Amino acid sequence: MKTKIIKAIFSNLLFVIGVALIVVGFVRGVSTVVKSAVFEKYPLNDYEETRCQIEASSRAVPLEGAIAEPLSEQEKKEIKADCFKSLEQARKVKQVDDITYSLSFLVSGLALTLIFKRFIFSKERKSD
Repeated sequence: MKTKIIKAIFSNLLFVIGVALIVVGFVRGVSTVVKSAVFEKYPLNDYEETRCQIEASSRAVPLEGAIAEPLSEQEKKEIKADCFKSLEQARKVKQVDDITYSLSFLVSGLALTLIFKRFIFSKERKSD
């Protein structure tokens, strides 16, 4: 009798975890789709969005023996262009990560619920 109770608790618990994973995966997936559709560029966190707006005022590594001189306009433009390129790369990476997490939660939740559904809703359990 105890083994049946333990099996039932285990099966029900994993089924509920699977349902929770499905819900989380669905919500994250909808969020990712909406962000992709609504915004022109995939949004990042606030601190990442504004990192290129801070103007570079000196060289990252000062030259040996020399006092750090202000950057020329050309160097400032190059630094800003590199920053915007890295920002676009970060957007793509974040979007891929969000899609990956959404799908993995959804698929793992579906797998758990389908596997343990048959144990919970089997005919043997209904006759108890």
